[in-house]
Formats: sequence, C-alpha cells, structure tokens
Amino acid sequence: MELLDLYDNDLKFTGQTVERGKMIPQGLMIPIVAVFIHNNEGKYLIQKVAESKGGYYATTAGHVKSGEMDFTISMQRELKEELGLSVTQSELKLLKIRRYGYKFTLLYMLRSNVPVEMLRLQKEEVDSVFWLSREEIERLCNEGKFNKIHYQLLLDCEERLTSLHLKTEKRNGSALNEAKRVNTKN
Repeated sequence: MELLDLYDNDLKFTGQTVERGKMIPQGLMIPIVAVFIHNNEGKYLIQKVAESKGGYYATTAGHVKSGEMDFTISMQRELKEELGLSVTQSELKLLKIRRYGYKFTLLYMLRSNVPVEMLRLQKEEVDSVFWLSREEIERLCNEGKFNKIHYQLLLDCEERLTSLHLKTEKRNGSALNEAKRVNTKN
C-alpha cells in the first residue's frame, strides 16, 4: 500500500495521508513531480509508457511518496527508478508549479545528452525512450498519443525557458553595453 501526503491549497502539508488510488478529500491536493530532459540539439527525452500503464508517450513523472518533503529528491527518485538516471539536486531546475484539479505538479528541467542506450528502463513503467523535437511531440499529441497534461507542461517549460533566455540576453546586453561604454572612455 503506497501512501501519499495531502496538502492544502496553499501547498502546505496537512499531516494527513491517503492511499494511492483512493479519492482525494475535497480541498486537499497531492504533489506530482515531472521533468523535461533536453539536450544540446533542443530535443526532449520522451518515454513510451509501458502498455500495461496505457502505452502513451509522456515525460518522466510520478507521485511524491509520503514522507518525501523535498520534492527535488522525489524527482531524483523517479529518474533513477524509471530511467536508471542519477542526477544531482543542482542539475534539476524547478520551472513552475501547475495545478490540475486535486494535483499540483512541480515541473523541473534537466539538461542532459545521455545516450538512450545508456539508460536502464524500469520495464513495468517504461517501454522505450526517444529524443524527440517539439514538432514530433506536438504531432504525437495531435494524434492522441502524447499525454495532454504533459504536453501543456512542455509548453510551460518552453515558455519559462524563453523567458529565462530573454532575461539572460538582456543582462548580457547590459553588460556588453557597459563594457563598450567603459572601453570608449579609455
């Protein structure tokens, strides 16, 4: 029997638990962790979920187990269990917390160029993994083969990455302008 911790709408632990698969009491929520792993080619590591679990395509995600108060550790556990991939906490970047009904998903980003043949898949959960472009993922979603909530998380992820990229460019541009200003004085 797997227990899940219950949180209030402000994402504060209530001290209560619920058995996985049982109804979540009104006004309470359970945490989920999800990660998009992207490589230097701009592709995402996507898994085809085991047929016994639905056979759809998705990113790596899972429930936070009871007692796991550090959600990054939960994400590390899911990556290790499902893909055999060990990562440090500092490699995982929390991008967003998104609410879906009685669940809140903590969305992480991880940069990695791990070859798929190096991964050790948990066959009960994962059938196979692929590096796919955003366009390939969108096509799978349009065909009804990609988890729609995970697709929305991908859009959130890309929006956040674009925002971070623009901020970095702005900072780099400011630093460049300052360097030019200083150099023109000398």
